[in-house]
Amino acid sequence: MILGRVVGNVWATRKSERLGNLKLAIVRPYCWYNPIVPTDHVVAADQVGAEVGQDVIVCIGQPGRWVSGDLRTPIEASIMAIVDETTIPLASFEDSKVPFSLRPDFKPTTLNITEEETMAEERQV
Repeated sequence: MILGRVVGNVWATRKSERLGNLKLAIVRPYCWYNPIVPTDHVVAADQVGAEVGQDVIVCIGQPGRWVSGDLRTPIEASIMAIVDETTIPLASFEDSKVPFSLRPDFKPTTLNITEEETMAEERQV
């Protein structure tokens, strides 16, 4: 899965019949757990109505096709949710065993980086 921001749309007058009326969005990943191939942008099928500037969750591979209802649909990436808020403990960035990082030049508007103590207090409530 990818956390990213919708930065544009793709318009195609001719496309596979299996794509039907799917909207295609350009997403710039800002948080991607252990990517196989890092990339600056991903074209994703948008079935949740995300708009440019919104932070989204993108699913890659077969789960992205599940949303279309047909595994034969030629989709490699699909927007699964529009993000309201993301909270990440600061310790996550410092753990060398976790292949997790944010783009240094891209701060999502929905992201809150917290101290570990704050996260522990929230879990107790």
